[in-house]
Amino acid sequence: MADTASEISWVCSLLNELQYSVNQVLVIYCDNIGATQLCSNLIFHSRMKHVSIDFHFIRERVKSGVLRVCHVPSDDQLVDALTKSLPRYRFELLKDKIGLTQGRPS
Repeated sequence: MADTASEISWVCSLLNELQYSVNQVLVIYCDNIGATQLCSNLIFHSRMKHVSIDFHFIRERVKSGVLRVCHVPSDDQLVDALTKSLPRYRFELLKDKIGLTQGRPS
């Protein structure tokens, strides 16, 4: 999530230089409930010190209202159709959701 938030910041900065302002809260979807809760929870546990810099970076963006982190259930991860080996029924379901269609052979 920190890498995504960093990329979002860079793209927003680029758009600002091109004199195009982003007037909406940007959303990062994450399937990890714990990570999603850490982004908005101000209490930081000592066992999470190894990721503290990343989550402070994201929390700062969430607190300022630039970014929002939302949970998406693993069953709704559309990218699984492109990155994982899935049973045919699952692939067909996700393929339909992202709008992939069978094209003509070339």
